[in-house]
Amino acid sequence: MTHGVGMTKKKSLVVDDSKSARFALKRMLNELGLDVDTVDSAQDALDYLEENHPDVIFMDHMMPGMDGFEAVKRIKSNAQTSIIPILMYTTKGSELYLSQARALGVVGIIPKTIAPVELKASLFELGLIDNDKMESSLKLGTPKTLNETDAKPSSTRKKNVLDIYVEDLRKLMDDQTVELHRSMWLGVESVSNEIFNRLNTELADKIDKISVANEQLIVPVADEKPNWSLYAVLALLFVSVIFNVLLMKDDDTPQVQQSGAMQEINASAHLKGSSNRGQVRGNNKVRWNFIQWALSRTIKYPYDELALNEKRAVRINEVIGKALESDYKGRIVFQSHVGEFCFTSDQSGNYNLAKSDLPVTECDFIGNYMQPDDHTTTHQSLFFVNFLADLYALEDKGIVVDVQSIPRSVHASNYPPQTQKVTAGEWNKAAQSNNQITVKLEPVNDDYM
Repeated sequence: MTHGVGMTKKKSLVVDDSKSARFALKRMLNELGLDVDTVDSAQDALDYLEENHPDVIFMDHMMPGMDGFEAVKRIKSNAQTSIIPILMYTTKGSELYLSQARALGVVGIIPKTIAPVELKASLFELGLIDNDKMESSLKLGTPKTLNETDAKPSSTRKKNVLDIYVEDLRKLMDDQTVELHRSMWLGVESVSNEIFNRLNTELADKIDKISVANEQLIVPVADEKPNWSLYAVLALLFVSVIFNVLLMKDDDTPQVQQSGAMQEINASAHLKGSSNRGQVRGNNKVRWNFIQWALSRTIKYPYDELALNEKRAVRINEVIGKALESDYKGRIVFQSHVGEFCFTSDQSGNYNLAKSDLPVTECDFIGNYMQPDDHTTTHQSLFFVNFLADLYALEDKGIVVDVQSIPRSVHASNYPPQTQKVTAGEWNKAAQSNNQITVKLEPVNDDYM
């Protein structure tokens, strides 16, 4: 297959009934320079292909109505669309499924947890990414040493790297991916779904409890207003009657009696105002306590995990729960910070966290494998993408939840200098301090004092 230089921009079609899955894949494809159209059903895909001719189709398997395999059959049976390469975008990965897909004309299967580098390799293999794009991808995926030069590799080395990456490694990956997905993905998916459902249930319960509590607080207040007005009118009428009776008896006493009654009314009004002001101050104090608590939250995560995954979703759900309990209104932004760690390589070429006593100048690689860049999407697991999509429902409660990646050039904790005297242990301690999630709040108003 020939991969030209300066090729025209390619168009892809993503077919998936999951909004979050479409969003995640579209973001990765856009970053690779592809135009992306999306539809949420197989029938919509067939309708789309009547007027459009994409360069590649990513097809989900399980969808309401027509499934992915049936859609593939119809696409391949149409002479106008039969040559379009189709990749199944699914969680399925057994040998039987792979053979069935290929028998229908599918060129490959990519998992919904696919990494950006793997997606780039698949697109390059289909001729949808040129040499320059693929070489930049290889560089992004290859650790840089502290002593690496900027010299360009020879054309022979380029060819060798591409041959190894595209031919040898892809063959090994094709053989092993099926077994890995069958034994690992199904387990991960079931655990993720269990946690996801539990979080949704807990969040729904908290929303219901807070709604009931708010209704109980609001209804009595609404009922008390006419009662105070009625009592005030009755009190004034009573005072007026007493005043007129006493006026007829004694010219001096009415002033005393009137003064006492007015003092009583003023006292009642003062107590009512004090009660309302006290309630407002109490509510503001609860919200202010939440703001102080949330801003002091620092969620640490290990160097070998994504910043935003199901574990962090549990901690984030805790913050959201307290926001609902305090009746907070506004944006809650969870900011991911990335630490750059010191690694050394073994004889097999695998990178491990460097020993603590190693001088930092002898690190083979300083960076973060799990978060290779500062794009927000590369910091999130598929579980977290789904979790975040469901949080849009909080907008009805006046809360908007967002995530943001902070450039790694902005340090939450300063690194020591890269000198012979500084050890990898000291460097990695600073890197771990930077590996964290912080909370930023943007309330709708600042009247919380």
